[in-house]
Amino acid sequence: MNFFASHWGSIDGEEVMIYSITTEEGLEVSVSNLGAAMVAMRLLNDENETLNLAYGLLRPSDYLKADYYPGVIVGRYANRIANAKFTIGAEEFELSANEGKNILHGGKIGFSHRVWETVMFEEHNGVCMLEFYLKSPHGDQGFPGNVEVWVIYQITDDNQVSISYRAVTDRPTHLNLTTHGYFNLSGFETDVLDHMLRIDADHYLPVNNELIPTGEIREVNGSPFDFRRFKAVGADIDLVGTCYDHCYVLNNPTIDNPSVALYNPKTHIGLTIYTTQPGIQLYTPMNRPNVANPMIKLPEKGNWAVCMEPQHFPNSPNEGRFPLTLLLPGQEYDHTTILSVTVGGVDW
Repeated sequence: MNFFASHWGSIDGEEVMIYSITTEEGLEVSVSNLGAAMVAMRLLNDENETLNLAYGLLRPSDYLKADYYPGVIVGRYANRIANAKFTIGAEEFELSANEGKNILHGGKIGFSHRVWETVMFEEHNGVCMLEFYLKSPHGDQGFPGNVEVWVIYQITDDNQVSISYRAVTDRPTHLNLTTHGYFNLSGFETDVLDHMLRIDADHYLPVNNELIPTGEIREVNGSPFDFRRFKAVGADIDLVGTCYDHCYVLNNPTIDNPSVALYNPKTHIGLTIYTTQPGIQLYTPMNRPNVANPMIKLPEKGNWAVCMEPQHFPNSPNEGRFPLTLLLPGQEYDHTTILSVTVGGVDW
């Protein structure tokens, strides 16, 4: 395993670093302390060509201008909270609305737009570890409580990228963290409609016209949302609309049980996701990036990537039927997601 760190730039006087790790099996992962982001994931294909599997940007300043969260850690609350408010006890909290009247991915200046402190960067026995730390003060984007957050990346020589999230608070607050990776296993040379996808979920969350869940937990059986067996991403997408942007209710989310698998039958590259989170957001973007990476040529039409974001359900603070996202003093927020990259098939 090879690993090194380099200066990438600065944001408001804070140094932005980029950390690059290459495994013995040829997976190259680049991570930055800006947004604790996975900036790149590259792999040699069967023809000894390097493919970009995850979309990232060239400069730190690009991440502050981008409106689609490429590869970053999002929080305090991933996905949407309706009307940008919630109530804890008798107290109502007004949040930083940044998508109409709703809040998306933590507000106008969420965790994705912060320079995190690098706590650790080391390699030991074939495992490279990166740990980032961020303190979010009481009132940050309207959220209550002083919250301390740690994100730990572990990259192994068998091409696994583990992302662990830890957090504590000094007063009750809602917390929901995820990584917002944009994946294309063709190296972005084609769209993702021919990628084969499997999701271990019997149910999904229908949404309204603002992409807020209605509160119903609906069976996928007999619907275009059924990915319980491998199916092309584009097989039923016309029945959904132009793209997927829905949360799935995972059946058995543990780090020992695969929850999602994506496979490209042309490049023979697979990506399997293991997670402890109760749900996963499936998103196939149609809009082209408002800030692009000129080194990665995207297909002309939409559906240029698959986002698979392990997380709690959208709008859980306002929806009593969903799993709780309330974090209390003395508790620890503790979740892990593993991305496993393979050539020739998938782990599942």
